[in-house]
Amino acid sequence: MIEVGTLILMGVFAALAIHSPLIRLSVIYLAVFSLLAAFLYVLFAAPELAIAEAVIGSGLVTLLYLAALKRSHVYTIGVVTTSNVVTTRNVVMHSGLVSDRYAERIERSKAVQEIRDFFIRREFETQLVFLTVPTGQALLDPAYDLVLAEDGEDLVVYTDEESYVMVELELVFQMHDSMSKVKFIRYSPEAVL
Repeated sequence: MIEVGTLILMGVFAALAIHSPLIRLSVIYLAVFSLLAAFLYVLFAAPELAIAEAVIGSGLVTLLYLAALKRSHVYTIGVVTTSNVVTTRNVVMHSGLVSDRYAERIERSKAVQEIRDFFIRREFETQLVFLTVPTGQALLDPAYDLVLAEDGEDLVVYTDEESYVMVELELVFQMHDSMSKVKFIRYSPEAVL
């Protein structure tokens, strides 16, 4: 009975590894698959094979994980709050603090979800950083690959004018007919100074 459950779990983790959208996640699923294989060898009274599987499997998974980490890129998106003090449903954000409701509203917005999906398809991991600094100051900070700001109901995306990825992102928004909610503004870092 335990053997059957282990085989089913191995099948599940193999399928998850194949269909995972992120390389790092699929490498983790492969590690669990290898661990289950070693456990199955122990159940079948083959400890030598279990040790070999554990050593070879963990070694290969470690190498794959390091390669995936090296290959994986994190795209940092700075989200500028509209002002230093914003009231949202009786929750006040002072400079330096961003409310959970505000962060959740931004993260669940359709535009941010489309931006995240765009980068996931290109095997980038997105990271949102909420800022309480003026937009000009955020544009000067090289830590942010993309800067978002709200302008009324619209979301303004500030992109470096030399970024070819942003041209592609803008085309994706145009194809999905989402441009009414998102405006793209290209800037030169030298011009912001």
